[in-house]
Amino acid sequence: MAEKIYLHPVLERVWHAIHAICIVVLIISGAQIHWPGCVHLFGSFQTSVSVHNWFGLLLVADFLLWLIYNLVSRRIIHYIPNKRDIPDGLIVQAKFYVCGIFKHDPHPYPPTVDEKFNPLQKMSYLMFMGLMTPILLISGILYLYPLYFTDFITSIGGLNVLAVIHFILAIIFAAFLIAHLYLATTGHTIQDNFISIVTGYADSEEEEEA
Repeated sequence: MAEKIYLHPVLERVWHAIHAICIVVLIISGAQIHWPGCVHLFGSFQTSVSVHNWFGLLLVADFLLWLIYNLVSRRIIHYIPNKRDIPDGLIVQAKFYVCGIFKHDPHPYPPTVDEKFNPLQKMSYLMFMGLMTPILLISGILYLYPLYFTDFITSIGGLNVLAVIHFILAIIFAAFLIAHLYLATTGHTIQDNFISIVTGYADSEEEEEA
């Protein structure tokens, strides 16, 4: 029987759950705001706007929780690519996703306590959490409270430009969510990674190969 490793501390799991709920609700409520004739999950247009605003603010708080926790605990290192990752690790991992995964090859960079993400995960999570999420949240806050940031909004082209930036980022996040869910099924079994993010424990592949 494979040895279990404690990969996801409880605070990370709580953050992940809140983050996932916020993203899904924001995508659906945002879709209703943009296409009120097609999406009706949150009732009226005004209700969908209120839901979107409140969950947007919750996402801001959740992001700050993630940032503070990872900086204080120094677990931010999991998101930082190292010399092994660039460019060799990125190429190896990309080949695995394109070809090796369909031949049931072993994962080239299985998660460990010291390094829980593979090279492509590090790059994508760093880009999303370090760059795109802050821009998404800032654009949302600016759009929610435009009177407090009039000069800055005007300097970037006005509310219309801000809305386009926010919308494009939302589409990217929706696409990333689909890719993230698919890649989560690529563990030993389809459900392994989903179980891991709930329990915190994952199988040690090194132990299995020994």
